Amino acid sequence: MLTIGQLARQVGLRTSALRYYEAEGLLTPAGRTESDYRLYAPESADTVRLIQRAQRLGFSLAEIRALLTAWQAGDLDNADLLATAEARYLALERQVTELRVQQRELELFLQDLRGQGEDAAQSAFGRLVDRICANPSAEPPSHTVLDWLSAYTDCPLSGEAAQAILAQLRGQHVHIWQEGDAYHILVVSRDPAVGDALAELARIEAECRVQPNSHPELRDDREGYLLIAHGPHAFILARLFLALEEETP
Repeated sequence: MLTIGQLARQVGLRTSALRYYEAEGLLTPAGRTESDYRLYAPESADTVRLIQRAQRLGFSLAEIRALLTAWQAGDLDNADLLATAEARYLALERQVTELRVQQRELELFLQDLRGQGEDAAQSAFGRLVDRICANPSAEPPSHTVLDWLSAYTDCPLSGEAAQAILAQLRGQHVHIWQEGDAYHILVVSRDPAVGDALAELARIEAECRVQPNSHPELRDDREGYLLIAHGPHAFILARLFLALEEETP
């Protein structure tokens, strides 16, 4: 058995932090000494480390409490635990998508600033752009994104009916940016077949049970077709179009 001071030294925390975890129902003493000092089982150190890892990953205290309950009971298939873990994963995917979209648009922006002149390519700025754009972050192929959609969101775009539509959109140049909770996906094309494919994609996506009443908008733009996806899962379409652009039709 460990005193609170011994446990605190093992995990590198102050005793006040352990008392806080106890007050929040995350850590329970195994007993008390005759002088009423807390005693903890040796495995409490593992519990505290798990709490710390979960906090670093952004889980709330309430979520950590549910995770601990399932973990300690050996019930990792618990529905609440699965929902909590999946929700946190989706939150991180949203953040990754936002940063990836900004990174890619920055690459295009810097290329436009540089222009196509030979002198610009040989300048310090030109060499900077070459270095940045020579090592783009690898985007997973669209089939990987679709597999992920199927596993996590039950999205109709992962079904066979959508494959012919997506084939029309492979290799299309896109610009993507975020405004509020919406992603704007500009497909730079005036091909009517591309417009038809986007219209059908918007129709299919409107049937997604994950995003009820969140219908993508399709607008004509002077540079092409503008698809606007709203809601907390709008990032999914952004990731899909990033993947489609890099693929050969």
